[in-house]
Amino acid sequence: MSTPSPEIRRWRRFALPVSILLNLFLIAVIGGHLLRHHGNEFGTGAPSVARILANAQASLSAPDAAAFGAVMRRDAPRYVQSALELSRARNALERQIMAQPYDAAATKQAFVAWQESGDRFLVDISDSLVEALGRVSPEGRQKLVASRHRAQQGLRIP
Repeated sequence: MSTPSPEIRRWRRFALPVSILLNLFLIAVIGGHLLRHHGNEFGTGAPSVARILANAQASLSAPDAAAFGAVMRRDAPRYVQSALELSRARNALERQIMAQPYDAAATKQAFVAWQESGDRFLVDISDSLVEALGRVSPEGRQKLVASRHRAQQGLRIP
């Protein structure tokens, strides 16, 4: 059995926390939107959105979900713009990856822009997320992490 290279180990240590933070952000934003509009605006049909919401609802008690969502909705003006920029950068990267003919230099530039927008987003959301997680019970935080681990089981790099 071979051991992963230091680069892969470092990537794995970075990927899980970033993935948890991004998914918690999505849960908060989408949950806030659904609460605000009583579920009438959900029509996107995106499987990842449904999965994220289902995991959040299954993981957090009603009081924990309400406390977490209240902080994230209150602080949304701090991080919504950087979240939109992150989404645009991710879409640009996907377009470059699928472009015909493939342009490695343009793909590299799009990847760097995506990384930079991700860094800005994490800086912008970190205080809100830390406060929101602080309002969730210890059991709720454990459930969120366990839920995220279950969701990642089929997606881990071998």
